[in-house]
Amino acid sequence: MITIRPAAAHDRSSLFSLVAGISNFNQEEIELAREVINDALASEKNGYYLLTAVDSDGLLLGFICYGPIPISDKRWDLYWIAVDPGQARGGIGSRLLAAMETKLGAGMRVYVDTSSTPGYAAARSFYERHGYQVAGTFPDFYREGDDKIVYCKDL
Repeated sequence: MITIRPAAAHDRSSLFSLVAGISNFNQEEIELAREVINDALASEKNGYYLLTAVDSDGLLLGFICYGPIPISDKRWDLYWIAVDPGQARGGIGSRLLAAMETKLGAGMRVYVDTSSTPGYAAARSFYERHGYQVAGTFPDFYREGDDKIVYCKDL
């Protein structure tokens, strides 16, 4: 049985380990994820919300981090979604995404950024399967040959 629940301070080391275990994330992304996780666990006033997926033994299987876009109306960023590589393709990411969308509710718009590199093809496919559409592409955004692709979905 998998439970989706808000992250708690005691999840910190498991969240860090999960992020570090994902081969797609480079060191800069891992460090940024750690900063965002720390901010989210410190206070939702920092603009980040974290939901976790845990099994019946309390083992962390994945998380999603999202937050309101400052100075916008009903616009949200999905910052991170990560699933333990051993649990990939088991529906955990879909459950986390659905939980976030349910919490946000109708009338909201969600944006998510991802890379155009082959390592992120599965992420792009995931968003597209869940109704996210490409809103824009920024060529060579992250580095030469690595475009930023922005997806969005109206809830």
